[in-house]
Amino acid sequence: MFNSNRPKITLERLKKSAFERFLSIISIFLFVGSVVFLVVMWSELPGQVPAHFGITGEVTRSGSKWELVVLLFVGVGLYWLLHVFEKYPHLHNYPIEITESNAEEAYRISRSLLGYLKNLILILFAIGMINSLIIALGWGEGIGLVLLPLVFLGTGLAIIRALVKLMKVSS
Repeated sequence: MFNSNRPKITLERLKKSAFERFLSIISIFLFVGSVVFLVVMWSELPGQVPAHFGITGEVTRSGSKWELVVLLFVGVGLYWLLHVFEKYPHLHNYPIEITESNAEEAYRISRSLLGYLKNLILILFAIGMINSLIIALGWGEGIGLVLLPLVFLGTGLAIIRALVKLMKVSS
């Protein structure tokens, strides 16, 4: 699991791109906005709010409004965990052998993927919370079919893209 033979490269050499920094700012802004929305609307929320959605976006289970607070903490916890892992690319799992010659590029790709997934998770948790609030407050039907494809496409395409880039680095 921990391959101590891999080269260690300082994070200064693995700087984030402008897009990565922009995505981080947007994801944090959206998540904080959803938390503020939850706090502001808390007293207006009914005791039961949508807690689970089916594949077509229909509400399949309702739960206490406190479950939204749990959702908030899970989102922050996942974000923090991925943020920490992002800083140690030499410990990541790779489908290629890491050598001195390919380490910097492989680490950059892996760090970038984790950063993207970290921010996507935060955005999806914000959207999920806002979706539950909108339905619970009776303001609309929610986003329905949109969320699931967003999850699969957002994560799947990023992972495939990173794997293709890593394979090019190894050849």
